[in-house]
Amino acid sequence: MSTVQSLPYSPQLFVNREEEFRILEERVHALQKGRNGHGALVLRGERGVGKTWLQFHFQRQLGREEISVIRIDLRKDIGKDPAWVMADILHQVSIETNVPDRLLGRDLAEMSRTLFRHLGKYLRRQPLVVMVDHVYESDWTLLPLLEDYLLGPLAVEQRVLLVLTGRGRLYPWKNPELSTMATSIGIPELRPFRLQATEEQLKRQVPSAIGRAEEIDQLTGGNPLANYLIAADDLNRAVEGLLACVPGERLREIRNYSEALCVLRSFDEERIPSMLAAYDDDDSYRQWTYAQARRVREELIRWGLACWDPEQRGDGMDRIIRQLAERYLQTPEPERWRKLHWAAQELYEQWGKDHLPTRDRWQKEAIYHQQFSLRENVTAEFPQLDRPEK
Repeated sequence: MSTVQSLPYSPQLFVNREEEFRILEERVHALQKGRNGHGALVLRGERGVGKTWLQFHFQRQLGREEISVIRIDLRKDIGKDPAWVMADILHQVSIETNVPDRLLGRDLAEMSRTLFRHLGKYLRRQPLVVMVDHVYESDWTLLPLLEDYLLGPLAVEQRVLLVLTGRGRLYPWKNPELSTMATSIGIPELRPFRLQATEEQLKRQVPSAIGRAEEIDQLTGGNPLANYLIAADDLNRAVEGLLACVPGERLREIRNYSEALCVLRSFDEERIPSMLAAYDDDDSYRQWTYAQARRVREELIRWGLACWDPEQRGDGMDRIIRQLAERYLQTPEPERWRKLHWAAQELYEQWGKDHLPTRDRWQKEAIYHQQFSLRENVTAEFPQLDRPEK
């Protein structure tokens, strides 16, 4: 059985985001009139909240207004050589701005210099909007090259607007213009839908599920992608749909890692072996080296399934994946779900004894997991899903 896929963008299926769209339009109109519309806008939000669709919707609107748009998707280049990816991006920009590709040269510095020498003529004729998707969850070894050879020079151009989208920790740009604009002049973080928007989404995208709108909204916390995946199929395949970025040969193992860690509010190399041991009922994981556990953490981060959580002071599973994976485990495998909470409780109780300066923190974590590890009827009373505050 194939995994349910997310919907491709269609303007007829687009819902909500009027305020964010208005801010984007205002900046472009200012750019057209030469009134300080240049710089960078940042669209941030959790997985599946609609950042990419908002980009596509805005790109469509700009096309109707005959404004030149270049869209760069960094997700498709995860795992590739950063220098090769950067060269490919420079070639893409040169083609779309009518700079002869044969003039670019060979090394990245020469390609960038040549591109910007010719770009001035292009910008005198028309302003340019450059959209870069999946910035912060991309390979951070690529971002210094992207900054040096494209984004940094573009950020100071008076007739260019950058629209960056991503989730997770902000990248520390060293270019002053890019850093200042991208962190202080942005759009409020995109939030999950409220019930009314979820109802409108299902009406357009999965009409047969409109009667389940309230149930689905409670289950997903209003996350648009999860709304669609669950409405179009079931919870099991919705979790797989959220992991669709993972190559097929790695999907089963990555899903196991995600389910093993989904009960934790944060994790690191010390916690991973204990949770995998509980998940697979295999104590051999407890003999894992730090390097083996690190590979798990790095792979989850590589595919954008985990990121740094400043509140928890550690890496955490993506919110919607963590919550739906845990909800899935509670239904068909309640004993495994309870065992994971029990393992976490034991681990934190021991840490509270071993690390006196941080004892209070670990005791709080142990108490959090205890309420689920001791629960008898887990299918009757689920913990409430978090919904980020607006």
